Amino acid sequence: MGITTKLKRLLGLVEGHEEELAATVSKRTSVSKEQAEKGLRKATDAVDTGSGERGN
Repeated sequence: MGITTKLKRLLGLVEGHEEELAATVSKRTSVSKEQAEKGLRKATDAVDTGSGERGN
């Protein structure tokens, strides 16, 4: 199973729970809730469009 497939699976599991996950990340790290939400959206968009693949 490749990294993209694993990331898609993980993002599928957290779908619908983004705010709760962002709050948890914010509590456990120095990242703000807004930054965590932005990062989740960015990761989801990259996986959906394939822009995170090598060579792109």
